[in-house]
Amino acid sequence: MIATQFSSLSFLSNWRTKLTYFFITPLINMMLLVLIDMQYAGSFDWGVAITSITIDAASLSMQTINLLIVNDSDLRIDFELIAKNPFSLRYWLSKALISLFIGALLALINFCLIFVLGAPLEVIGRALLVLPLVGIYGIILGFCSWAVSWQMNDPYFLQNIFGGLIQILSGVLVVISAYPAWLKTIAMLFPFAGPVAYIKTGSANLLVGIFLSLVWLIIGLIAYLIQIKPVLRKGKHRF
Repeated sequence: MIATQFSSLSFLSNWRTKLTYFFITPLINMMLLVLIDMQYAGSFDWGVAITSITIDAASLSMQTINLLIVNDSDLRIDFELIAKNPFSLRYWLSKALISLFIGALLALINFCLIFVLGAPLEVIGRALLVLPLVGIYGIILGFCSWAVSWQMNDPYFLQNIFGGLIQILSGVLVVISAYPAWLKTIAMLFPFAGPVAYIKTGSANLLVGIFLSLVWLIIGLIAYLIQIKPVLRKGKHRF
């Protein structure tokens, strides 16, 4: 079952897509943020580089679980799931574990690369400590974004929005407290600020992020539950 799901991930289909997702994209994102930070701070900050990779890992975990579920929807597996056992532990746990593994793999590959380039092991160590937590946050947001977008014309609608904003909303480049009030309010609705602060400084309140992730999980579960009967009744998707 797990091997089949790995084979369904489009970005694992050939070496070019693997290179793009696991090397090129995270390194470009990292270099862009580091260069922007250097422009204003006047010095190179490994904290920005390492948090950028960590958040990219969460983003890929989010994208992976969303893609896995949408692929199942294309095969009408979701109809069978909700008709028999909407909360199948085997089904959802396999999706979560694969997504967590994919995100962690991206992080580990790029942590090794930047360690060779001189990144401090202490900061990488802090990133490794919160990596599972950040990956779980990404999985929860991925599930929530799928559940909300389940019957939209574009099942990737919310995931694309989250994916495009995740670096900003996590405070990788600028401390969230320095954001304008409206942006700070939005950023504080997401659970990544604590892990990012911990990686950079070694001190942060991680309980807030755990609470926020549970809120997002509840939102996703509510969206999932209220759509089960309409989906079964219609017997088809809009996409």
